[in-house]
Amino acid sequence: MKRNLFDYSDFIEEMKIHPNKPKDKQTVLKYEELFGSQKGLTLQDQPFYKEYLSLFKIPFKVSVPEDILDDYDWNLLFRLIFGSLSSKYFLDLKKEWKKDPEVEPMVKLSIIAKSKDKEITQVFDKLWSFQILRLFEIYVLEQLDLAILEKENEDKKEGVEYEKVEKLKIYSKKKLQVYREVKAYQTLMLLITTNKQNGINN
Repeated sequence: MKRNLFDYSDFIEEMKIHPNKPKDKQTVLKYEELFGSQKGLTLQDQPFYKEYLSLFKIPFKVSVPEDILDDYDWNLLFRLIFGSLSSKYFLDLKKEWKKDPEVEPMVKLSIIAKSKDKEITQVFDKLWSFQILRLFEIYVLEQLDLAILEKENEDKKEGVEYEKVEKLKIYSKKKLQVYREVKAYQTLMLLITTNKQNGINN
């Protein structure tokens, strides 16, 4: 049974009263001031989702932690990651799939996270549940901050919109590269299979 341990509305309410996160509290209060109460709403109800994040279509399977397979809305989190203006990521075909390219393609997602002055690569399907929840929080707050910035500062809106378009272009290129690799491996497998059959027949 699928469920979603991250609830957008509950998260907003929690941040309003969190004693140790004043910056996040300020963000959600300002967002509600500009866009209305979020009580009972979902992330998909937000303008930034409808106008931006929803454009990141996920046409392939992305590998997720097996022990929490049914615990989250994964495509929602992937859209938040791909649409983030502050982080980088890589998409690669899983090694297991390369050995059997006749099945549905499986993609490995790696996130480049900043820690002080260093960049750390996090392999998505190796993360723990608490790390997944934290990613939801980080990326949702980023989108709220961007929505506030665009609403309050017309001078910076154009710059933010430009960056969003660039993120969509980057994702399209990464997606195309995945398709090309899939095609290459499937063609190679077909060639190997054909050669084996010809060898048997001869």
